[in-house]
Amino acid sequence: MKIFTKNMMLLAIGLCTASCGADFLTVTPKDVLTDANFFLTEGDAQSALIGAYGQLQEESTFGNVVDAANIEWTISGDLYEQDQNTPRVQLEMLTLPANNLYIGQMYAGLYQGVARANFVIERVGKMDKLGETVKAQIVAQAKFLRAIYYYKLVNYFGGVPLVTTELNAASKLDIPRASAAEVWKQVETDLKEAADILPVTWTNAADMGRATKGAALAYLAKVYLWQKNWSGAVTAGEAVVNSGVYDLLSDFRSVFLETNKNNKEIVFATQYSSQSNGIEGNGLDVRSAPRGAAAQFIGRGANSNFVPQTNWINAFERDASGKIKDKRYWGVIIGPGEPHQEMPGFVMPLTFPNGYTKTGYIVTKYWQKASVVNSGVNAPVVRFSEVLLNYAEALNETGRSEDAMKLVNRVRARAGLDPAPLNLSKDKTLDAIYNERRFEFVWEPAGAYSDLNRRDRLIDFIRKNRADFAKIEVDTKPWLKEHPILLPIPLGAWNVNKSLVQNPGYPSF
Repeated sequence: MKIFTKNMMLLAIGLCTASCGADFLTVTPKDVLTDANFFLTEGDAQSALIGAYGQLQEESTFGNVVDAANIEWTISGDLYEQDQNTPRVQLEMLTLPANNLYIGQMYAGLYQGVARANFVIERVGKMDKLGETVKAQIVAQAKFLRAIYYYKLVNYFGGVPLVTTELNAASKLDIPRASAAEVWKQVETDLKEAADILPVTWTNAADMGRATKGAALAYLAKVYLWQKNWSGAVTAGEAVVNSGVYDLLSDFRSVFLETNKNNKEIVFATQYSSQSNGIEGNGLDVRSAPRGAAAQFIGRGANSNFVPQTNWINAFERDASGKIKDKRYWGVIIGPGEPHQEMPGFVMPLTFPNGYTKTGYIVTKYWQKASVVNSGVNAPVVRFSEVLLNYAEALNETGRSEDAMKLVNRVRARAGLDPAPLNLSKDKTLDAIYNERRFEFVWEPAGAYSDLNRRDRLIDFIRKNRADFAKIEVDTKPWLKEHPILLPIPLGAWNVNKSLVQNPGYPSF
């Protein structure tokens, strides 16, 4: 992975286009990398591809900040955003104005990813002197990346402008929104074509972290879940499960450790590195660690931006003495009087400063050491446990609830929990699947807002689990009556593309 990630950020910057500004869909690079002499060698093609991977590292796309923390787990209410700045409160309270900072950043960042993927697909596809096998693998990776960028766009916004070719400064940018069905179809096509070409595993250690057949199929299953194509989701999920490539690690915390990257449980993750002074690192550790703790434990700083809500802590299964049984808690959380997993010298105070955490708890999933440079901890995007639970959901919808519960119990067994009954009704089986997601994926892209939203479970969930539900005033927000709930098309995008129409329930542009 060292070679693959080396200079990823610099290459990504080099490939940044006019879309990095307000022009979300202007995608032709303007620097030396677009010179006619550039796309001549495999090295040129790989450099362009690394730029497309590099966009994953942004906090606004697949860095597990804007999506996983600000949207997924804050909206569901199981994480609390401590700073309470205006854009985050707008998300937390589902106010969702079109000028929300983080929604705008995500929309723009995802289209930058689409732009870079289109650039690779078109330019590399025209390279005459590149071997067909290498060319096909590079294009397949770019199609996978385009698919997951569009997956996130259609997941959050519904139908969006569907651009699958390289645009330039002369291109018409007033591009109407495609329907959600059209976008889902393109995502499905890209993933299928990628899965046909991508290797089951990469044999060269330097290529670890690249897209694989399993990653494409895992995403394809997610696409089918959104479209209620249950049989398709069963087929895709079964292929990943039966591939023999992936498995649950016995120790939950070890899944996330920087010293154990790209292990058997990781189907796909955003790659980071702390080398070269952390130029390709992230700030997930800073966003996790308790603000104001001693430097020997937090290194360059700590913000504790997102902390577990007590309602989530209280929902963990407990033994007869009242102690939490679930190993997932002990793997990635600490509370009052509890030591850090790798730094036992740090113990969360019984009387904790508000700066540390207003709830008494800290997520340590990404805070593993005191680092003086940006963290090299990878951000999980899809884990094998999600594949199992997605597969279980599809099985449940095709009359195989008992088989679904066997998969749920596989996840529960790793967590040290007793098996759940196998003879649950279809509805109770779905409840059991969602319950495991809730405790399996905190501060990851899965398990919260989007999974709840696609099955119309979000409002009922937050009504039951958010203490501040009344303050959200659901009945005064017409966009929350839509199925599924969509985020607003950002005002900044409309300023560039006047063909955009706002999503239902929101004020028109």
